[in-house]
Amino acid sequence: MRGCFQNCGQNCCGVERLFVYESIASKFISAIVPKVKALRQGIPLATCGSDGNVDCGAMIMDAQMDIIQELVDDAVKLGAVLHCGGKRNSSLHGQFYEPTVLSNVTGDMRISQEEVFGPVMCIITVPNDDDETCIRLVNNCRFGLGSTVYSASQKRGMNLGRRIRSGMFTVNDFGVNYLIQSLPFGGVMDSGFGRFAGPEGLRACCLERSIVEDRFWGIKTSIPPPIDYPIDGSKGFTFGSSLVKLFYSESLIEKLIGIIGLIKSSS
Repeated sequence: MRGCFQNCGQNCCGVERLFVYESIASKFISAIVPKVKALRQGIPLATCGSDGNVDCGAMIMDAQMDIIQELVDDAVKLGAVLHCGGKRNSSLHGQFYEPTVLSNVTGDMRISQEEVFGPVMCIITVPNDDDETCIRLVNNCRFGLGSTVYSASQKRGMNLGRRIRSGMFTVNDFGVNYLIQSLPFGGVMDSGFGRFAGPEGLRACCLERSIVEDRFWGIKTSIPPPIDYPIDGSKGFTFGSSLVKLFYSESLIEKLIGIIGLIKSSS
């Protein structure tokens, strides 16, 4: 619930999709829907007539509410079940969208493929509790910022997380990586490029240049005769293939053969 409804869902690494295994889906929905219905929405500032006990505030951009409504309506039209919310909060004056829960969400719905950026919990049931199916469903999206796996087995959670295409991953927690400023923050695919925080974030603020110079007196870079222009066809190929063996072969014997080939082709 924190991942979905914090800041009324206006959180870049907020939870957009929940993949719940079939064996616990009904129990999960029965437990979560009453909690979401009980969320208090309003203006948090006491000077505006509230006592401050508010769970969800307003949307920052009015146009985003229209986008959220389109996504919710499209999902319901295609078979998603609306448990609560799904509309503007008519009891409040302003840009308030009710905390919403949708289940039976599928990958062909727009809400599974587009960023909601609002207070909507999308529940996708994983058939047969199958890990392979789960990973396939998770990765069926062009976004990949943050991800989380909740599991009683941390080892299993880590194994699943390694296969999720995302810039960040956490086991049995949400968004805590943002608090660890030594870790890079960022995503993959349409979730952006580059990172902030950590050494990678510092490098992103720099102009990276490759600089090469001859460091030792009397030693200069030169082109080996077998591959200098005009190339000696009889020795050039042998020299090139031997160089590849020396640099990239994992076998010491192959590296030795490469050295011998270089000597022979250079003589």
